Amino acid sequence: MGLSLQQVAAALRALDAEALDSLQIVAAERIAAQYYPHLDPAQPALLLGLSDRALAERVRLTLAQAYPSDHPVILTDGEARSTTSLALLAHQSDLSPTTMLLVPAASHPASYEALQDIVAHLRAPEGCPWDRELTWAKLRGSLLEEAHELLTALDTEDEVKIKEELGDLLLQIGMQAQIATEAGRFRFGDVVAGIVDKLIRRHPHVFGDATVSGTAEVLANWEAIKAVERKSNGEKRSPLSGIPKGLPALAQADAYLDRMSRLRKAEAAAQPSAAAQPWAALAALPPDVPVTDEMLGDALFGIVAWAQTRGLDSESALRATNTRFAAAVENSTA
Repeated sequence: MGLSLQQVAAALRALDAEALDSLQIVAAERIAAQYYPHLDPAQPALLLGLSDRALAERVRLTLAQAYPSDHPVILTDGEARSTTSLALLAHQSDLSPTTMLLVPAASHPASYEALQDIVAHLRAPEGCPWDRELTWAKLRGSLLEEAHELLTALDTEDEVKIKEELGDLLLQIGMQAQIATEAGRFRFGDVVAGIVDKLIRRHPHVFGDATVSGTAEVLANWEAIKAVERKSNGEKRSPLSGIPKGLPALAQADAYLDRMSRLRKAEAAAQPSAAAQPWAALAALPPDVPVTDEMLGDALFGIVAWAQTRGLDSESALRATNTRFAAAVENSTA
């Protein structure tokens, strides 16, 4: 249900004493229906019609995706007002259809728009000379570096480091989108619109009428939908198209096998090497028999397939082993 001009006017009168540079006005029901608030945390927001505790709890759950639990909020009916925290919002007993919720701006910029504004400023004539010289080509190396730094942080499960590396990777996306905007190719909004449309299109069991029995059927449907998309675009591609050729070898093998398993052709893709113990053929060779690159590659591919059937990620497993080995070497030489 939309807001009336009378409601908006009443809300503005209620905030007559507030010093505001900007204000977002939205119905509480609209926020409650969202999974992530469509608000800019850098700007104050006024939610109208916070009528009862049940609605307040739904609003709290959505706002908690973008605001800390101790973020102060103000409840008012146009006359009386009280201040509480977001965590205690649903504990209020004097809610009614005329109750309004003022959510002050976050103390630190916390929206993607804030980041993109910084990036655009860095690229502006009065910005940073170094950032202004960046191009897609120049960013290739740092993009790969930031991705690997995030992987390293994920290996350690260090949440502080993961948060930092996610920010660094997000900056890469912002910078590349800004370069495209300046060249008149596309805007960041086009990037978001594209992935939003794709996610909705490829999840008909969530956003449409399709039903699935579990993850396996979700993945099978995903590949079927992608095949239809390729056909409608006139593309003729291998089932393995789209998997980056620059992936580390173990990760690439895992991606190939995963893709084919979604298409229900895993048996044809990896049958001999996936059997029993893929390393057995190498172990059984006499010491004087040379091992070729092909033999070693087949065995490694087979190990990846063998691990995948057991729910293991070969790339992550080897990375963890490498980390343990490096730590042991470091300790032994300390």
